[in-house]
Amino acid sequence: MRRRLVPFLALVLLAAPAWPAGKATRLHAYDLIAGGEQDYTVAPGDNLWAITGRFTMNRGLLQSWNELPAPDALRPGMHLKVSDRHIVPRRGSDGIVIDIAVRTLYWFQKGRLRARFPIGVGRTDWATPPGHYRIVGRRQDPVWHVPPSIQAEMRAQGEQVVREVPPGPDNPLGKYWIQLSAPGYGLHGTNAPASIGKYASHGCMRLLPEHVELLYREARDGTPVDIVYEPVKLARDASGRVWLEVHRDVLGAKQSELPAVLDFIQAAGLTEAVDATRVVEAVAHAWGTPEDVSLPPPAPAGAAAPAAAIVPAADARTLPAAAP
Repeated sequence: MRRRLVPFLALVLLAAPAWPAGKATRLHAYDLIAGGEQDYTVAPGDNLWAITGRFTMNRGLLQSWNELPAPDALRPGMHLKVSDRHIVPRRGSDGIVIDIAVRTLYWFQKGRLRARFPIGVGRTDWATPPGHYRIVGRRQDPVWHVPPSIQAEMRAQGEQVVREVPPGPDNPLGKYWIQLSAPGYGLHGTNAPASIGKYASHGCMRLLPEHVELLYREARDGTPVDIVYEPVKLARDASGRVWLEVHRDVLGAKQSELPAVLDFIQAAGLTEAVDATRVVEAVAHAWGTPEDVSLPPPAPAGAAAPAAAIVPAADARTLPAAAP
């Protein structure tokens, strides 16, 4: 039987390092969980790398759910249980939020989540820079002027140094480029769709052709774009249940380690609302999906309390999904 371990949680919190000054005021639980579970039929040429990217899904979770004996030997027609459910890092009522940790773009209009798209972001050694930006322009059929830094990488790897790539199927920017206020950075299409949902670029953000075209045509210049890196997120739903989503901290900031997660929960004022055992389990496997870490309801007098289970979140999308 699962026990309530609030005293244990409090002890660990006392030992956990404090968040840097001024940071705790920005830690809170979000109020929206988007996405859901679905059945996916493996297509010819599919592999786990591309499938997990398309659904921004942790590979360990996919293997656990589907009990795959040979994860790299998928067969066309095989059915997989997949999920693109995530806690939404809502900012303002309008604009775009890009979460590097989840490789997902969230687009808000008039306070509602209009769409969310999987994206390819900067490699872990060439990270997309977090910050507050705006859309400042756009180009169709862009020419890729290869930055000197990428030319240097080509030279170091013994590749042919390319200084300019014209529009067409070989252009890694795809058909549309959306310029951000950060010089040299933007949202664009790609000629490598399998890299979507992965840490794969030199800092820019890649989208599937149909997704970048929609943004190109409808996201106006001046739209705010917040790029964040949040490998750990909390949400509290309308019933008061607390959800924790933990991803591996691939950038090495140790945000996904247990002391930091417990400190986060404390800063959000939710220490008394969570079950420490559930928190520890969520941190241990870091499956990158919202997990219910709420305290179980009190058992009736004289009855044994049932074991707590991680249950799926309701799909809280406010508009039809825009996932692939």
